[in-house]
Formats: sequence, C-alpha cells, structure tokens
Amino acid sequence: MEKVRVAAAGHICLDIIPDLRGVKGGGEEESFIIPGRLLRIGPASIALGGAVPNTGIALARLGMETMLMGKIGEDLLAKTILGAFQEAGLEHLDFESGMIQSKGETSSYTIVVSPPHQDRCFLHCSGANDTFSPEDLDPERFEGVKLLHFGYPTLMREIYTQPKAFARKLEQIREMGTLISLDVTMPDPDGPEGKVNWEDWFRTVLPFVDIYLPSLEETLFMLDRARFEEVSRRLHRTVMKPGETLNPATLLEFSEIDALAKRLLDFGVEAAGIKLGDEGIYLRTAKEPVRITEEMPRNIAAQWADRKLLAQCYEVPVAGTTGSGDCTIAGFLTGLLHCWPPKQTLRFAAAVGACNVQKADATSGIPSMEEVLSRSRKWNLRESRLHPEDVGAETTVKIA
Repeated sequence: MEKVRVAAAGHICLDIIPDLRGVKGGGEEESFIIPGRLLRIGPASIALGGAVPNTGIALARLGMETMLMGKIGEDLLAKTILGAFQEAGLEHLDFESGMIQSKGETSSYTIVVSPPHQDRCFLHCSGANDTFSPEDLDPERFEGVKLLHFGYPTLMREIYTQPKAFARKLEQIREMGTLISLDVTMPDPDGPEGKVNWEDWFRTVLPFVDIYLPSLEETLFMLDRARFEEVSRRLHRTVMKPGETLNPATLLEFSEIDALAKRLLDFGVEAAGIKLGDEGIYLRTAKEPVRITEEMPRNIAAQWADRKLLAQCYEVPVAGTTGSGDCTIAGFLTGLLHCWPPKQTLRFAAAVGACNVQKADATSGIPSMEEVLSRSRKWNLRESRLHPEDVGAETTVKIA
C-alpha cells in the first residue's frame, strides 16, 4: 500500500520539567516555595508537548507520511521545538512545510512542577496557540492529504471562540476529500474555555468532523457537567491503597458511556471513540458511515456500520501515561487509513497505547507498525471491570 499522507494540526508546546527530587522542606500540605529562599534543583527535562507532536510523531513512527501544523514564535523556544523535531530523525515526518512561525509571538511552554510527596501542578503559557485562528487552516495546504487530525482546540482561544469560522474551514477541507479527526483536552474549569457552552460548540463543529476521539472525563465535563462533578466527588471521597487509582469509567453504568457515544454520533460524526484510561477504548459508529469507508473494499466497509466495540488495554508494565491518549489515536487513524476492519483497528489502537505507556515520555515508545503488531501478539489483555454486554456491545479479542 502506498504511504498515506496525514496532517496533525493544533496545539503545540514545549514541556520544561525541573528535577525537584532533591528539594527539602514542605510537607504534603505545605508549599516548598518560600520567598527569598534559594532552592537547589536537578537538571530539567525538555520535551515536546501537545497534540501536534504527540499524535504526529506517533503517526510517523507507524509509517504514515505525516505533515505537522502548529503555530510557534520566532524565539528561542521555537528553535528548541524545531530542533527537537530535527533530532527525532523520522523519515516520514514533515515538520517544516506546515509549521507557522509568527514574528513577535511567544511559543507555548509548560513548566511542570512536581515536588516530592505533592501533586503536580502546571504553569502553562498558551502563547502562539491562542492566536492560531481558523484562517490559518488554508485548505490549499491540505491538497493530497487524506486525513487531518486537529488536536486540543480547548487550549486555543481563537478556535474555541470562533466555532462557526472553524466549522467553515473544516467544511472546505472536507470538500477536498480530506477526512477530519478531532480530539480535545480537558478545559480549565476556571479559565475562559471552562465557561464555553461546549454542547453548542459541538453542534456547530461536529457536523464537519468524521472521527471524534475524546476521553470519558472530557466528554462528561462538556456534555453532562452535573454528572461529571458527581463522579469527581466520588473519586475524591474514595480511599485507595498507595499506588492505586480509581478509573471513573467504573463509577458509571456502561449504558451511560454508550449514551455519550450516541450523542456524539447525533452531532454528526461517523465514528465516536471514547478513551477509558486503563479500561481501554469504546467505539460506536454511525448506521451508514459513508466518508470513513469510501476507499474501503465493500466487505470491510460493511463491518464499520452501526458497531459497538470495546477494546481492553493490554497488561504491560507502565512507566508513564504522558501522551497515551494521543498515541492511541494515532493507532486508530493508522488502522482506519489502512482500511482495516473496526475490530482490528481498535485492537491496534490499544496496542499502540500499550507501547506508549512503557516509556515515561510521549512518543519514544512507539515502534514501527509491524513491531506493534508483533509485540501485541505476546501480551495478555487486562481483565475488564466494565459490562459492555449491557448495551449489546462486543469486546474485541487479541490480534491473531
């Protein structure tokens, strides 16, 4: 099969993570930052962050011809971002032709403050991401692109405040024969994005999106805020053993998860995949998915119609979960564009996510497509605590 050209556009930033393990003072309820005090810390880790590098690099590692499109400044941070792409040395990655450099803009960055025995916090500068506007999505840039994946509009002011203009651009790009995929990240409840009426935003934008792949928490927050807050309170009240976490998916009936996916289909998408953390990913498709199956053989296309599928996670050692959702999306899009059946596509998406979590960073754990397939045949599946059979959904099996 010829190499498929895809584009990953949207949010891009630089993560700066100082090593604070040697910091003394400040208990679990006390800040270690004291005015006038000098703190000796370790070296900083610097990594690319955001949907553009996370999903884009993963797609390239899986063998997809990938163009990146984000907005950065012309500052030292931008040079570091471009240098990191250069050092990745991926033959399938085009990080120059689509990147927008804006004079006078600050490139986006996040300082990850993670002191010992305390929860992490993030000092985030949106920078040029906030000035990435619908007008930056020039349809001519996507000529010959089979799929555009746009990530994190929730962190891009000119995108989440202009849903009609964003929708018009997506419509124009779709008219060129390009599929549209979308992902979001959790809005800051106290920020301007937290006050957006996201249901109205979806009604405007999702009719021009073919594939939408959010997490359960994001979907609950945006479509059922009261239920989200109820689940959040239960999570905070639950006492867990050290090192254990409680997945919010286990606090819902599976019919609730299915209903959320159905609402997304009602907004206009043909494939709604809800990421469920360590419980896997749930896919529900439209009764007559035309666009996502257009290039598939008829027998494969028929398998994508009106499906309800749950793919559990694989049982693998976890070094970190940074970028796991973005890489899972890259796996899903790879399978879809290779015209695989939905069960194989969803199982491959989970396998790519499993490769990601075995490394602490976002993308270095992603090998070639062939290697992902080979490794996943040796892994066991995690036992699911969910009950997809309650809504007539199937659970996918391992890749043979």
